[in-house]
Amino acid sequence: MILTNMSEKDEFFRYFREIQVKFSRFYTQLLTREDLTLPQYALLNELSRSGSMSMTDASARLFISKPAITNLVDKLEENKFLKREADPKDRRIYLLEIQGKGKRIVQEVQNQVFKYLVGILDQFKESDRRVIINFYASIANTMDEFLMKTAKTGANERE
Repeated sequence: MILTNMSEKDEFFRYFREIQVKFSRFYTQLLTREDLTLPQYALLNELSRSGSMSMTDASARLFISKPAITNLVDKLEENKFLKREADPKDRRIYLLEIQGKGKRIVQEVQNQVFKYLVGILDQFKESDRRVIINFYASIANTMDEFLMKTAKTGANERE
């Protein structure tokens, strides 16, 4: 289906913008209880998902500067959410590893969001749920492709 009706497109974008703001507030509300910011949570979530990584890789995956990653890591390490250690193969590289406290926070936040979303999804008929799930799968897949493409383009422009 292609959105050709302008009012349909406007409605879609209006709701999308609303959802972005509301999800930011929702995450902020959950994270404030743990004295975490959205960027700090994003780093913990990435470490939880991907495992140990270098600070340089974290910077690239989150599209934030190396000094910004250093500031995030300093605060998260101080509060025992993650640990930073020199890479045994190259002491110039620092590896980040999420700790139990960080894993717990990521799991708790994900559980809260999941519980909320499943509660909404359960209100739909099974056939509609399948469409919604396919929609989110499509977004996830195309966003990965878009981010990889734009990351390469941005890297080329910076060189």
